[in-house]
Amino acid sequence: MGSNPAAPTILKVMMMSQLSLLYTTFSTEEDALHISQKLLETHLVACMNLLGPMRSFYFWEGRLKESREVAVLLKTIPEKVPEVMSQLQKLHPYDIPVILEIPISRANEIFQTWAKESMR
Repeated sequence: MGSNPAAPTILKVMMMSQLSLLYTTFSTEEDALHISQKLLETHLVACMNLLGPMRSFYFWEGRLKESREVAVLLKTIPEKVPEVMSQLQKLHPYDIPVILEIPISRANEIFQTWAKESMR
């Protein structure tokens, strides 16, 4: 097998991640945007993505339910995860919101640098 000449370049731009990705859902885009903007304005997150609408299926009070939701991805640094999760729990309109931290093993260096600087 031949060597990949692009491999050293890829290794230079990818590094062990110093970022965390949080996932949550909302019943409306308005709620998702309002709460996510609060997290941005307080510099708890570097950026967010609204995804949806999507269909969600789950059991609630013993019955199978289906609803439309908007997913939100929030990018932050590990040190801010507890505060972001706390604020989401406090501001979220759901009784039992999903708030998940998704591990990021690697990320491009230029994005990590930008993200950290934007949360100062």
